[in-house]
Amino acid sequence: YQRRVHGIFKNTMSEVVPIWQDREVKFDVKLAELQQRKGEVVVDSINAVEDTKGNNGEKGNILTMNPRLIRINDTDQKVNLSIGYDCIVSVDIKSIESRLKGNCQALFIKTKHNQSRFEFIFTSLISDSPRLFTSFQAVVRSYETTKIYRDLRLRTAIIQEKKLNLLPQEHVYNKYANVSNLSADQPSPGTMYVTNIRIVWFSQSTETFNASIPWIQIKSIKIRDSKQGKAIVVETHPINNGYMAGFKTEGFDKIHLELSNLLTAHNESPIFGIVTVMEEKPSATKSTFIPRTTDDVQIVSSEYKAPSAALYAYPVSYTHLTLPTSDLVQISVVAV
Repeated sequence: YQRRVHGIFKNTMSEVVPIWQDREVKFDVKLAELQQRKGEVVVDSINAVEDTKGNNGEKGNILTMNPRLIRINDTDQKVNLSIGYDCIVSVDIKSIESRLKGNCQALFIKTKHNQSRFEFIFTSLISDSPRLFTSFQAVVRSYETTKIYRDLRLRTAIIQEKKLNLLPQEHVYNKYANVSNLSADQPSPGTMYVTNIRIVWFSQSTETFNASIPWIQIKSIKIRDSKQGKAIVVETHPINNGYMAGFKTEGFDKIHLELSNLLTAHNESPIFGIVTVMEEKPSATKSTFIPRTTDDVQIVSSEYKAPSAALYAYPVSYTHLTLPTSDLVQISVVAV
């Protein structure tokens, strides 16, 4: 039920700047573009990482963030990379020959952006440190499983018994009945949900006729003239081919103001759908001992003879249990 930008609506208004951090691969950008924006979270920071394919023999720092990976060269910060997770095609761990470390395991990342393909190979120069692999792979897996927070979805199973299936940490701002979609010659009446993650509309007659439009995808929300009169038009960024959805309802001025304000707020601080939990173990290897204890049990004689299976009953005491710990950092990445 979507329509392209060049179609049934007229009029223009101001637009929000697209959020590019997770959607593009950039080389040697200005340091301002590498700055952490609102909504971005640094999951892990690793120094002494070699760009084995692009700058073999040169050290740099890697920042694993929730929408992208950043690498900055130690000797020249103008030599840098920004890799959006949406561009990633595959991630592998393979053996490689490094000038600084010799034969070792390296992180291989294959990407695609604007019809161009790029491969990156990163080698951690820190001995016996798996963090380059574990933290990055955990974030990428979480990113892949939370795309509904960021991608336009049409005709999906998001409605059950006329109610929206809320995502984790999603809450509803408003619910509007009698909101008609203007995709066809005849308006289709339905219901609109406005949440902290997205705008959702579904048909009253068919729940599967629906749309989930995340704030992070919306380019503009405007009032335009249509064949059915004034309508609220939600337009997405060109990454979704510039699709738009038109809605008509009573009191659309109030709804349009609310949606416009929410779009501005969410564009300033977007929700990428991933939060991170850092758990740091003790720095030194320690052992935890459970001392030997003796149960206070009195044995009473009895003529009853237990079956042989009783010989395998639970023990009444232990000597001690040693629990080794590690100084590695545990990184848990979960959907919001």
